[in-house]
Amino acid sequence: MTDRYVLVDTDAGVDDALALLTIAQHAGTEIVGVGTVFGNCTEMQAARNALTVLSVAGMRGVPVCVGQPRPGPPPATSSPHGLDGLGDRGYRPPPGVGPASESAVDQLLRVAQDRPGAVDLLCLGPLANIAAAVTCDPRILTRFRSVTIMGGMGPVSRRAVVAAEQPQFLEKGDTNTNHDPVAATVVAAAPGQITWVGMNVTGRLRLAWADLVARSAVGKTATFVRDITEDYRRYCTGTYRSEDPIYTAHDSVAAAVMLEPTVVLSAVGAQPQVLHEDGRAAVWGVAPAQGPAHRFVTDLDFRSIGERITAALDADLPQPGTTG
Repeated sequence: MTDRYVLVDTDAGVDDALALLTIAQHAGTEIVGVGTVFGNCTEMQAARNALTVLSVAGMRGVPVCVGQPRPGPPPATSSPHGLDGLGDRGYRPPPGVGPASESAVDQLLRVAQDRPGAVDLLCLGPLANIAAAVTCDPRILTRFRSVTIMGGMGPVSRRAVVAAEQPQFLEKGDTNTNHDPVAATVVAAAPGQITWVGMNVTGRLRLAWADLVARSAVGKTATFVRDITEDYRRYCTGTYRSEDPIYTAHDSVAAAVMLEPTVVLSAVGAQPQVLHEDGRAAVWGVAPAQGPAHRFVTDLDFRSIGERITAALDADLPQPGTTG
């Protein structure tokens, strides 16, 4: 029985792939569509990546729609996700499978109009598609059951906490916002049941590379994730200055918040604002709110989220008490 319908907007990098697999594994959940945007790669490559990941999950009927291109020149530095966004391991969609003809923005507008209050929107990349839809329909985000955004840095009142616990994020900024701060500003002013799952919380879940390698010895899904994460884990291990190899799952954390809101242990209401510092942009929650108040997550049940990701990695393994 399907009790949750999800529309995903994504730049389809390594951690986006794990998030899509996490959603696909969740019982009672149907992905009704995927829209792609520039970020970890181009919007066209992101569409190919999304189709590839959906095929790994055994989902070949989900429409994948191409969205907005990058509004300026590409980043000066290379992406830790590789040139193709999936670790440059040569993965491709199945033969004959391609993007839908509808644009990602039109898909957003159509789903909101046709199924008001019935679909959860999960935003995993720069917010260009969402901003374009808001420009067409300023109340579009109120027509989704919920809107979860992997972005931001949390409440500005907790900036000192973030600086102490995760100084590397203050140095690099909020990645999705920094790709398109103009789009983030548009979305920040929009009304709706909007939750920001920022790097202040997503960066606290650090997954052991050795565990993924062990799981990949017996599972095809885990093998796929290990392959595309090979270079990304080196980046994560260095960024977090970890003694043991790790990888992060920012987008899977946001997906878990959408799928099971009880994993949120604390959150605050505040007005999102795009703040600029040292040439980089980030969304912070500012109180008191002078406009639409959004929710900013400040703490999570990371054990439960880790178990959900593990279940996605092991999704193609026989469950205890079954055969085959």
